[in-house]
Amino acid sequence: MIKHLTLAKIITAGLMLSACASQADYFEPKSEYPNDPWVKGYSDPDDCLGGEKLAARRFFLPEYPTRAYNSGWQGWVIIRLDVTAEGLTENVRVERSVPVGRFDKTAKSAVRDWEFEPPEDGRLDNCRVLIRFKLGAVSLGG
Repeated sequence: MIKHLTLAKIITAGLMLSACASQADYFEPKSEYPNDPWVKGYSDPDDCLGGEKLAARRFFLPEYPTRAYNSGWQGWVIIRLDVTAEGLTENVRVERSVPVGRFDKTAKSAVRDWEFEPPEDGRLDNCRVLIRFKLGAVSLGG
């Protein structure tokens, strides 16, 4: 009887621990996703917009920040960047983000590592890219 109770306790504890682990992998939104901005509305006619003139050579989306993921935060970041004649990014900066500051660091860090095909015009200035952090996933906007 004592062995039976001990085995039951071990099984119960294992089930409880596995339930906790599976909940940590589930994103539960606790903030509304803010409407996407109209990126072209922030740009001048001579600015480049992501996807129109940029051809990626090396590209990784940012990671969803752990704290934001666990807290259920959602939002977006408009990143401005320049592309050198060699296709490297420089002058990476946040133009606007919602919620302010929540996803800025991870977005800037990822964009700094991007590489593009060398631009036909020699370089590109004031490129804008929208990065969405929505429902636990990261994507690019237009």
